Amino acid sequence: MINFCYGFIAGGLTYLVQAAGRSATLPTKKHKDQVDKDQNRNAANNQDGCAENFSVFSSRALLSEKDREELVALREQVEDLKTQLSEKDELLKSAELSKNEMASIYVQFDELKNEAAEKDSLIKSTQLQLSDAKIKLADKQAAVEKLQWEAMTSNKKVERLQEDLDKVQGDISAFMLFIEGLTRKDFAISAGDYDDVPYPLDENDDFDYEMDMQKLEAAREAYIAAVLAAKENQDDQSIAAAAGARFHLQSLVLKQN
Repeated sequence: MINFCYGFIAGGLTYLVQAAGRSATLPTKKHKDQVDKDQNRNAANNQDGCAENFSVFSSRALLSEKDREELVALREQVEDLKTQLSEKDELLKSAELSKNEMASIYVQFDELKNEAAEKDSLIKSTQLQLSDAKIKLADKQAAVEKLQWEAMTSNKKVERLQEDLDKVQGDISAFMLFIEGLTRKDFAISAGDYDDVPYPLDENDDFDYEMDMQKLEAAREAYIAAVLAAKENQDDQSIAAAAGARFHLQSLVLKQN
């Protein structure tokens, strides 16, 4: 578009220069024709012809000066237009650069916006995972506390069983000592105090006594084994078995007493 304006202005200047040349040439041709006509006339009209000649020359000189002024004015206008066009070119280039820069900034803004959205999504996902981990940790902590409480309870039960075992063992030891004392004690019976009356020996009593002692020993060993198993396993079944063995042993001891 700028090149077209330059061409249009240059064409106009060329046309004006050619028009000025034609206008300057035309009075000269007229002057020559007028001189030829004046030469064919009489000598009396020579003074008038010179006056007309001077008038035509003055008109031609004035016309040429006017054309030159117009040319100068046109040249100044052309220079102004060139300057304006150059300034507009610079403005257009600056606007194009600004437009490209704004487009680049928008692209960077979109990229940063997408990156921020991805990071927000990642943060939300991490927070959800952290919440799940906290819940699982709380559940495991509760399970550990429950196991600790159960273990403490089992330890207390085992301690009570051990105390009962020690007590029963003490009772059994005392009872066994009492039995041994009875069996080893010698009774002095004078022959004069009693008649020689035969005393029948009951073998069934000895057999029953021996059976009771065997049952008592078996119950004691079973109770000791049950207590050891309860200490090792520390579960409800083992503790219940130890308690049952203790009750059975106590019943046998009470029966013997």
